[in-house]
Amino acid sequence: MTRRAWVHLPLVIAIVALQAVGTAAAARAAECNNGSFDSTFALIQAAVFERHGCTAGPCHGSAEVGSGLDLRPDAAYDALIDVDARTPPVPGWKRVLVGQAEASLLWVNLAAKLQPERVQAPLRAMPLDPQPAISAAELEAVRLWIEKGAPRTGVVPGTAELLDACLPPPEPIEIKPLPPPPPGTGVQLRMPRWELSARTEHEVCFASYYDVTDQVPEQFRGPNGTFRYKFHQTRQDPLSHHMVPVLYEGKTALDSPLWGEFRCRGGARDGERCDQFTRGACGADAECASPLQESVACIGYGPGDGGIGLTTAGISITQQTAEEFYYAPGVYGELPLKGMILWSSHAFNLTDKAGKLEAWLNFEFAPPDEQQTPAQEIFEATNVFKASAPAFGTDEPCAISTFPQHTQVFELSSHMHKRGKRWRTFRGAFRCQGGPADGAPCSPLGYDFASRDVCGGAPCGALQRQHVGDCDLDEQVTVAELVTGVGIALAQQPLAACADADADGDDAVAINELLRAVNAALNGVPAPLPRDPEQSLLYVSLVYNDPVVLRLAQPIDLASPLESERSFTFCALYDNGFTDPREVKRRSTSPLPPLSLPFGGPCAMPTHCTDGRPQEPCSGATQAERDASCDSRPGAGDGFCDACPLLGGVTTEDEMFILLGHYFVR
Repeated sequence: MTRRAWVHLPLVIAIVALQAVGTAAAARAAECNNGSFDSTFALIQAAVFERHGCTAGPCHGSAEVGSGLDLRPDAAYDALIDVDARTPPVPGWKRVLVGQAEASLLWVNLAAKLQPERVQAPLRAMPLDPQPAISAAELEAVRLWIEKGAPRTGVVPGTAELLDACLPPPEPIEIKPLPPPPPGTGVQLRMPRWELSARTEHEVCFASYYDVTDQVPEQFRGPNGTFRYKFHQTRQDPLSHHMVPVLYEGKTALDSPLWGEFRCRGGARDGERCDQFTRGACGADAECASPLQESVACIGYGPGDGGIGLTTAGISITQQTAEEFYYAPGVYGELPLKGMILWSSHAFNLTDKAGKLEAWLNFEFAPPDEQQTPAQEIFEATNVFKASAPAFGTDEPCAISTFPQHTQVFELSSHMHKRGKRWRTFRGAFRCQGGPADGAPCSPLGYDFASRDVCGGAPCGALQRQHVGDCDLDEQVTVAELVTGVGIALAQQPLAACADADADGDDAVAINELLRAVNAALNGVPAPLPRDPEQSLLYVSLVYNDPVVLRLAQPIDLASPLESERSFTFCALYDNGFTDPREVKRRSTSPLPPLSLPFGGPCAMPTHCTDGRPQEPCSGATQAERDASCDSRPGAGDGFCDACPLLGGVTTEDEMFILLGHYFVR
């Protein structure tokens, strides 16, 4: 399991706790009891490191004591950021990995002291006894600071409230660029910068050309002009909502005028024309890119012949400030040595100052012994706009995805927008067993809050075949298959020779499992049994903009010829102002979707009141009549009919429903 999949809280507890902390913190922030600071890091330095004794001499008061980490004010930042953990060494860890709290030893050590039942430190939890753990609010402030780029200066929204202090208004944060891999070990691609005005949201597309041919040694190349990689890492400025680099695979020439005029983005030559095929044409600190265009998922961009749509999977999808993509043993990714990338970038700037967005992508080469099976991406967006929550209500749509036979799933994740409160993925194809929606995908653990029961009271279930030594899954057990099972039990054959003989999934075949196989040979393969929803639950994520990335050390084996055995059911809970009426979707604050796409945006007719008689239904033929119907008393003039249903769409005020992950086919 990945380090990012440690913390799973029950939904109701999580929502109530976050609301309580937010309310109390907002009240305290006005008092600034812990003082005023010019940056979030300066506040953390004082409120966390110094207050908890971390800067004392015996702890981290010099570089010569303990781990060699000096947390005194003049040294702390440079000693933490992107620095390998050492003295004693903790292989694979950075003290602070920019943008990734759960991969940062600082956060993990602090979290392990506060939440030992959920987080385990590689060496020891901090602060050391007898010092108590830092508070939940302090831990959250450290997490936010790291996740938003771990800036030396600048203000991360929410940290002042959490730490009961005063900070200046937030401004756009520029992240520390991702260092490229050492020569001969990998390559770096860079998304050209683009700028967002204050208080704006945009989803754009633009193109840039790359050529890494002279950077890739022969042993890392594929037979068709590609390079193969084992590890992929991204880092981008915190204004991003998501970034998807898409390899252009159309037939239009890469020097066609249909791409538009390429110009430098950033640096001393910003805005000047450039040759996209000349490396370094814009200098070391800038990139050459095609014109920026408002576009969702790069649909219709440039030549328009790349076969790109809302269900197109890119090279990767990064929903956080930074992300790492690991592949299972023997599995690799692959890209052409040169080509055009379309950058689909969605970002919003909530501050009062213009900001920029830039991204870096590192690819570390796959050694020859790891170049066995290509990775494939899970990007199940067939039901991307399925969400439908009434104003002040909730909705929990479900869908089913079926994989090819012999699929091995080694990573699962998800994508929602800001009103997505919970995502769950289950093994099996859970459907309504009768009722008004017989056969429809459904939530096997029921529906929370005001969500509609899709099955209308009928059961929601799935069947699971019993494992009885039917090696070829043809619904009969033969003598040869019995012999194979015995061979596995005696360690004379590998389990892969008949995985179905392992009934309890413990990677071994015992006497009782051989007896089950004999009984099936004599009396027939037993009928499937109902799946247990709790045991079928594979994945839970509760934070829309930092979804869990669940990486499995043992891939999920979907070898069965039966589609029901190769299916996942996934469900997402959307809250349109039910638990917090202030969060309801409003017509007045919903932006139009780009390119006038008919997906989301302001509702044509608000349905409920937001002022006067909040949460009550509106009535009337005109907006004036509907506002008047919301007045707290007749003629009061304080009513406003503005609350909308929450539907699927492309802006952050609308919702998406996408299953993500990686697999390979054996």
